[in-house]
Parts: sequence; structure tokens; C-alpha cells
Amino acid sequence: MGNLLKITLYFHIAFGFTALLSGVLAILFTKGSKKHNLSGMLYYWCMIGIGITAFLIAIPKGNMFLLMIGGFSTYMTLTGRRYLQLRKQLKPTFSIVDRLFQGIALVTVFIPIVYFSLQSWSNLGGFIVVFAVFGSFLLSMVWVDMRASSKLETLPKKWFLSMHISRMMGAFIATFTAFLVINLHTDPVFIAWLLPTVVFTPLIIYFQRKFVKGKTGVVGIS
Repeated sequence: MGNLLKITLYFHIAFGFTALLSGVLAILFTKGSKKHNLSGMLYYWCMIGIGITAFLIAIPKGNMFLLMIGGFSTYMTLTGRRYLQLRKQLKPTFSIVDRLFQGIALVTVFIPIVYFSLQSWSNLGGFIVVFAVFGSFLLSMVWVDMRASSKLETLPKKWFLSMHISRMMGAFIATFTAFLVINLHTDPVFIAWLLPTVVFTPLIIYFQRKFVKGKTGVVGIS
């Protein structure tokens, strides 16, 4: 079991490094270009790899931080690409796959609750803040998706692209944050937690404004 976990960890690190690199490239390349599409797809599949390996590592080791970050970023990645696919449909409709994604997100929140209920919530320490923040955001995204499911056909095409940009880049921010928190010790500690959000949130706003105004050359992660 130890060797298997070690191998899984190596894959997790490889997926994470490649996702960060390809994510930056996808952000920089102009949307619709061949380079953008290739780097975006590489980013997408590496993010899926991160989610799967995070789950395989987190459960046996009881690492709920890794589980929450992995589930959070994976859900945004899956739904971010789905919204781009739905945008191209004449009559966009959620399928059983979308419900499966939502179910995975709910399980991601449910497992830590059960895990710590069987132990002691007093031992959570600073993780209670992380769990509350990521758990709340994840549940809010599921709620938004569930509400949107009944009116997808009435939503403008721009809305789908806006969701695609925010979800994909949100997943990138979460992954970059986890990378910094684990590998970079800052003083004070909250610098590592907030730096990716401070740097990349303005980019999300910038890209969405370009899209809303209908300008060409909008870039993001596909």
C-alpha cells in the first residue's frame, strides 16, 4: 500500500506541475488558436488527473485538505468545460453526466463532515476555515448549476462562455493556491493563501469584460 501511495503521489505531482504550466499557456494564448486549444486540453486532463490522484491519496491518509482542494478544483474544471460544450448546443440540456458531477461535489463535502464527526471537531484547528470556505463555495456552485438547469435554453451564449472562463480559471487559482501553501512558507501565512486570488482574479474580470463587450480575441482556458 505504501509503494502504491508513493507512485500515486508522483503522478499527482506530475499532473499538478503540468496543469500549472499548461494553464498559464492557455491563459496567454489567444482563444481559438491551435496553441490555446492544445494547452487547454492538456490542462483539462491534467486537472482530472489531479482530482483522481488527490482522492486516492486523501482517503487512506485522512488528508481532508487535499480532498477539499481536489474536489473543488475538479468540479470547476469539469463544469467549466461542460458549459463550453453546452454553449455550442442548439438546445442545451443537462445530462446524467452533469448530475454525476454534482453528486461528486456533494460527496466531497460530505466525506470530511463524516470523517471529523467520527473524531473530534476540536482537532480541526485552522482547517475549519479552509473547510468552511471551500465547502461553501463548492455548494454554492452546485446550487447555481441546479438552478440554471431548468432555464439553460433561455440563457444567452455569452453566459455560458462567462461560466467557462470563471470556472476554469477558478480551478487554476485553487490549484496554484494549494501548490503555494504546500511548497512555500510565507510570513504571514495568509500571503500564500491569497496571492493567487489577488493576481488572477483581475484577469477573470478582464476576460469576462472583453467577452461581454463582444470583442474578439478573448483568451482563457478551454
